[in-house]
Amino acid sequence: MSLELIGQPSEKERIRTVYKIICIVTAAIIVAITVYGIVATVVQGVEVVGETLVNIEFPPMEFLFYAKPTTWLVASMIAFWFCFLELNKERILNLPRSIRQVCTLLAFFVLSMALYEVLFNFTIWGGLIASTSILGELNPDVLVNPFPNPEVPWNLVFATKIFFVITIISFYTFYFLRRIE
Repeated sequence: MSLELIGQPSEKERIRTVYKIICIVTAAIIVAITVYGIVATVVQGVEVVGETLVNIEFPPMEFLFYAKPTTWLVASMIAFWFCFLELNKERILNLPRSIRQVCTLLAFFVLSMALYEVLFNFTIWGGLIASTSILGELNPDVLVNPFPNPEVPWNLVFATKIFFVITIISFYTFYFLRRIE
């Protein structure tokens, strides 16, 4: 006798429930961190993109397990996207093959561009860490990339993590779309 006949959810339904819970929790984390970052940037008058999400730890360091808001954001985005795609697998399969192929191409393109940015940021980061360590100042959290617009510099920790998550999400989307073909 199957569990469905006696009112117990099937394994597939339990997995979908877990994915839904993860989607809701991670979406809430993404929204909370994004709102915090925007509000803190405006209130504090910060001019470096991402700085407010890099210069603190949450929960505070006194706790056994802590991380920067950017780390929580990246982890949440990866988990959200994985669960979102898995929850919508049937809908995606119902899309015309031509649309899925265009989405696959788009995922590959975004993957390529984001991977370049990750490598570019790591190269800049390595150079800046080396040059500032010669001066006796070694704090990678404060390094910024003023290129290409010096009026809007990006914190390198933030930029690297954001482009890394875009790379991972694009890769998984590409893989997912190829897998379901």
